[in-house]
Amino acid sequence: MPVSGEQTGGMGLAQTRKPGRSPSPGSETGGEIDEALTMFWYHDLLRYGTNEPVIDSDWGIHINADALVEWSAGIATAMERDGVANASDLALDLAFIFGFDHCFFHHCVDAQISLHMLRLHAAGLPLPNLRGEYRNTREQLHSSQKVPHWWFVIEEALANAHVARDPTRLGGLREAFIRYGILPQPLDGVRGAWALWEQPAMDERAFDALSHMVWLQHLTGDLDPLGILPEVETIMDDGGQDAGFNGVIDLIIETCEIQEKGEDGGQPHDWIEDLAEVPRLHAFGGFTAGIFRRLDIPLWFHGGHGPELERRYDVSNGDWPYGTIERLYSHFRSSEVDDGSDDPFGDFDDDDFELSP
Repeated sequence: MPVSGEQTGGMGLAQTRKPGRSPSPGSETGGEIDEALTMFWYHDLLRYGTNEPVIDSDWGIHINADALVEWSAGIATAMERDGVANASDLALDLAFIFGFDHCFFHHCVDAQISLHMLRLHAAGLPLPNLRGEYRNTREQLHSSQKVPHWWFVIEEALANAHVARDPTRLGGLREAFIRYGILPQPLDGVRGAWALWEQPAMDERAFDALSHMVWLQHLTGDLDPLGILPEVETIMDDGGQDAGFNGVIDLIIETCEIQEKGEDGGQPHDWIEDLAEVPRLHAFGGFTAGIFRRLDIPLWFHGGHGPELERRYDVSNGDWPYGTIERLYSHFRSSEVDDGSDDPFGDFDDDDFELSP
């Protein structure tokens, strides 16, 4: 069913039109909690608390342009100490592309959760508020930052892993992201769940397990649906907060493994067999694709530098994103990539790749 205005019926979500770029009056001007992402936030596709599916006119990736320019100026100073030419331009582009692709992963999660909500609605069930309830619970943790519950906001770990595991030239910037503080050092407890990116970036099994947990967090309304909190607390009692933080991902993976009857961990209902009788976690294949391509997602620029950045990152100017990626890669390449995987915004499965050591 095609979309009419802001409301969508049936499964016509993908036919929605892209809204204009000027933020609407009263639109939120927030940001992520991690220091490298405070100038970015993703606004979900569907409105919260409605009986019928309604597209939120402010959906898309929002950017506090003034905060981004200020943050990138600090990166430029560090680049100049390293002798990098054109540091101001490179710093701005490096910070922007990271935040952009991090937020694209949030779209992948939002899109698949929203489609599940629409399936339930189409089946005659009340429209659940899965994404909104998850967001409210997550925001409560953002406000309190309680340990160890704070570490369970693992959608953020997956979003960073998504950038770090990209097989394209963008993935080759991983070391530059780390060097200039954009991507946290692995297992840096100060930066919470955002620092749990390395294991899911390098291990397909870890990425799948964390994706499964994110699905369950939405479906159950529980940020610890696998029940690992008591074990995390036990580890903390024995080895301190660092040990507990370091063990979170391992515990999620272990709990998601198929277990023999009578063993701890793993639930039979977590697994189903596919047509080839291969057991898989019941989550709907992880989060690898959104309803829209990356460059179809609206960008909303807030602040005095907004018009400047809108022009800079407009796909019609011929430089963004391909020329931007190439320019960054020529300066900060950390590993060779396959020449066949140079397009970071092409139509490929983000999980089909080989990571360099």
